[in-house]
Amino acid sequence: MSRKSLTDVAFSLINLARTGWMLRGIPGSLAETVAEHSFMSALICMELSEDVKDLDVEKMAIYALLHDLGEAFIGDVVKNFSSSVGETKERIELESVEKGIENELAKKLYGEYSQQQSREAKMAKLCNYIATYIMGLRYREMGFRVDDIIENTKKEIEDFSRELGVWEAVKRRYSL
Repeated sequence: MSRKSLTDVAFSLINLARTGWMLRGIPGSLAETVAEHSFMSALICMELSEDVKDLDVEKMAIYALLHDLGEAFIGDVVKNFSSSVGETKERIELESVEKGIENELAKKLYGEYSQQQSREAKMAKLCNYIATYIMGLRYREMGFRVDDIIENTKKEIEDFSRELGVWEAVKRRYSL
């Protein structure tokens, strides 16, 4: 496998529609891409940092930008399948990033995010869920049937934000 630059990886993610939306009938021309999702997640990190203090917001935002790098190599795997293969998918993605990307800093930060040991990594994951939830609401407003994604993601947001002790801030800011 030849190593890719971050711009090559970004190009892959810019052109990779998120599978869950496509499976629910959202046409390719409207389907959120993995890159759009990562960008939204990073912006949510910045937004949420106004309510949740004592976080390295820059690191959170970078984790959010990088959190789906592995998908440039293996594609966007549907949540149901991804959940059932769990650690195997994560290991394959991590190995793909470590072997397939030139940038050492990106590999290091992707690894840190994947390990989910820091508060910033966990908050970036929460922002990933929030980004999916917000996009689901937009698609529902357009008339698409995405209630299952909205409800499942809302539950993940509530559970994870309670675990992190930020539920009240998340609930208030995102009207959950």
